[in-house]
Amino acid sequence: MFGGRKEMDLLKKELEEELKLGTSDLRSHAWYHGLLSREAAESLFERDGDFLVRESKSAPGDYVLSCFWKNCPMHFKIIKVVLRPKKGYSRELFQFEEDRFDSIPALIQFYVGGRRPISKASGAVIFNPITRTLPLRVIAERPAELKNGSRGGAEKKQIRHSIRRSFSSSQKDTLQVINPLLRSGSQPNLENVERRPSLQSAQSDSNLQTGVPQNPQSENTIPDPISPVFRTGSEPLLSPQPRHARTLHPGGGVTLRGSDGQLHPRAPPKPLRVSTVFSSAIPPPPSDPDVDPSSFYGELVIQVPQSRQKGHVDRLRAEEKWQSRARITETSFGFLEAHKHKTLAGGEVEDWHFKRPHIETTSCFQLDQFNSLLLPDNNRPLESSVLLAVKELFSRSDPNTLALHMLSVDCQVARVVGVTDEQRGIMGVNSGLELVTLPHGHQLRQDLLERHHLISLGVAVDLLGCTGTLSQRATLLHKIILLAQALKEHTHNLYSFSAVMKALEMPQIVRLEMTWRALRRNHTESAVLFEKKLKPFMNSLNEGDDSVIQGPISVPHLLPLLMVMEGEDPVENSDRGCQVLYDVLQSARSAALHAQDYQQHAHSLLTEGWEPIPELLETFRTEFALRLFWGQHGAVAEKKERYKKFEKILCVLSNKLEPEEITTQKLDPSA
Repeated sequence: MFGGRKEMDLLKKELEEELKLGTSDLRSHAWYHGLLSREAAESLFERDGDFLVRESKSAPGDYVLSCFWKNCPMHFKIIKVVLRPKKGYSRELFQFEEDRFDSIPALIQFYVGGRRPISKASGAVIFNPITRTLPLRVIAERPAELKNGSRGGAEKKQIRHSIRRSFSSSQKDTLQVINPLLRSGSQPNLENVERRPSLQSAQSDSNLQTGVPQNPQSENTIPDPISPVFRTGSEPLLSPQPRHARTLHPGGGVTLRGSDGQLHPRAPPKPLRVSTVFSSAIPPPPSDPDVDPSSFYGELVIQVPQSRQKGHVDRLRAEEKWQSRARITETSFGFLEAHKHKTLAGGEVEDWHFKRPHIETTSCFQLDQFNSLLLPDNNRPLESSVLLAVKELFSRSDPNTLALHMLSVDCQVARVVGVTDEQRGIMGVNSGLELVTLPHGHQLRQDLLERHHLISLGVAVDLLGCTGTLSQRATLLHKIILLAQALKEHTHNLYSFSAVMKALEMPQIVRLEMTWRALRRNHTESAVLFEKKLKPFMNSLNEGDDSVIQGPISVPHLLPLLMVMEGEDPVENSDRGCQVLYDVLQSARSAALHAQDYQQHAHSLLTEGWEPIPELLETFRTEFALRLFWGQHGAVAEKKERYKKFEKILCVLSNKLEPEEITTQKLDPSA
């Protein structure tokens, strides 16, 4: 068949034309062998790392990676994924287990250049391309001819002899250089350095090296000088080293290989085609004792985003991860349609589809459903009997107990613990810490802003409503500072900690100079703690500096994010406005990513030996504060109007404790 030189030249020309095709065309890569049979592929392998790509005969249109690893041939079907990001449009991607690519050459380049195992189960690594030396047409035709018995044993020998002769060194003078400026691939093996390939074909992006000595019979012959522009891509060489260890199979012709060295240890041979998604699944033994298990494809466990149980943020996270992988090959698509299924308890399969989260429009603070243990029906604003009862509860409780009660209510409002499956379905996420970062979390952000401000007002009312002696007010201020410290160090609740600190820095409290002096005199340690530790820590949190946080967190500092998301400017008076805003957003992103850790820590704090006091727990509820501050009827008024009126009340209480003329006289050096 190939006895004449003219025929050989025609074959070489046909092969060169194939290799000159565009790099996105699979035929332009010499490691692609077309319709090569499994047996023919295995006959070409000699050492670990050998590989080639062929077309599947059992599934036309699909492709198989055949490779050799730890003295065992393996075959992996290249998964073809059809993505339909929009109606009337589709795109194909190719993958083994995790990473997806928009072409098979890009897939092979990634696994060869990145030295990645083809699958976690096998551990097989590829780096030696088996390059074809015959056109794809010939490779596809010859097995059929041999199968039909058109050639005897003597003719097969003539074929092999012709192939070897056709690619001997005596023929290299008949080839012309296709491109004088051909790029090289990755680093060659040391055994092939300064060995010049005799065929330089068209460019390819495979970046797979080939290189063998031109004269294998003379080991000590001085090699030709290396060319500065020779290409070490996927083209065949004309002077391959003859093989003696393995009989040449007529399906693939003489083969060449690149070499990058051994990279990974090999896992066991590929298992049967039985799903390994479920760990309890055990592949059954073959029923036929003559069946070779290696005839099956290697097991690939496709890693895709899981079902809707993980919530909206997890879905977006997984989608971003998959899109970033697709962007390696300039492709970005959504989820795989083939995996939009969920197995139900009864074994039936349910179609998976994304459910749009519910947009909440009503506050979680439902005054009409609030039944109080302390407030009478139709109570008036700041009712004195209720204030006395609350002060008595606070005086009987230590700061750590108060902090735990505050944490319990905060976690309910912010949906950190005790989140039901129904709430997750409504929110589309697993917790409120994630919801506040999303557009449809507007109502929760408003509720958290309301609660934060009411905690501050409650602390201010507690201090400004103390009509006792100056020493008693200083003691109460001391206890409030200890509460802030407990929120920071004991319960790690930075949300309520910032609310207490906000109260201590209100103008109505800062102006109480006599009270602050009494604190420094009677409770020096608390005054130093507030000035030297708590205030700097609070300023760092407001600027988004998470480096000051040491240890775990149960509820993060959400106020700056809440303000930014609701159109307020938390950094309007900062000289580093843009940088602070960036740091605040980064801090919020970190809080959403670590939401599960915060949930677990808060749950552990609230379940380990803590018994809530119902009356004390009620005093920290937002509904209780709304009715206490504005009464049964005023609590339903518009928020801006309520805050404006209460600001005036705080000013009156502050001036009553330390009148303006007395404060001015105390601060005047000439007095």
